[in-house]
Amino acid sequence: MEKAFFPGGNGLFNGSKANLPVKGTLILGSNFGCVAVFVHKNGCLVRMDETVHSKTWMGRKPGFGLNSMLARTPIRLEECFFTNAWPFLHEGNSNKATELIKQWLSDDSLMKDCKEFFIASVSAVKPKLIVALGPGAAAFISKVWPDKLAEWGGCTIDSMDRKHWNSILFENEAIVCTAITHPSAHDLNAMRRAEPYTSSSNSIDGEVCLLIRVAKEAGISAS
Repeated sequence: MEKAFFPGGNGLFNGSKANLPVKGTLILGSNFGCVAVFVHKNGCLVRMDETVHSKTWMGRKPGFGLNSMLARTPIRLEECFFTNAWPFLHEGNSNKATELIKQWLSDDSLMKDCKEFFIASVSAVKPKLIVALGPGAAAFISKVWPDKLAEWGGCTIDSMDRKHWNSILFENEAIVCTAITHPSAHDLNAMRRAEPYTSSSNSIDGEVCLLIRVAKEAGISAS
């Protein structure tokens, strides 16, 4: 499963030639999705190629989605590592997981395991920048570094706007952390961001500006 956006594939976007991208950007989604969006093949659950089929990558309409957004920033796909806060499949036939995420956030045992997995990932790829996709992933990070990112704990777009980014110290290295609305619904939610990073209903300009700004803060350039 190449070009996977979550643990279970190779974790790398096509073009990285299977080299672990170190000192780049870690993109953090929320979860694998639900069992129903996978197909059975030879007794195994297999998901279609997300980079072609997923609204996360392609958006709900042209010009939106993660591909379009990152192409307008210094963040290069081949220098990104893609993972999830809750690296598992959940039961059910829908990945509209807002209520599930609230349950996961309050499950101490689950959070302990997922935070350990996340910290191990951060230790391995040593990112300069972490980008959380959506309020759920942002709230997860707030549990990892509550002294720096407690404002994101509300699990809402408003809570993400209480601190657009912050720098944390991890293994004696600075990491800039930020959060954007989830790319699968950019056309619905990007306009809900507060100034100066709000967007019109037909653009993602505000959050593109946010990513350009935090990339600069993290020392990431297009060259």
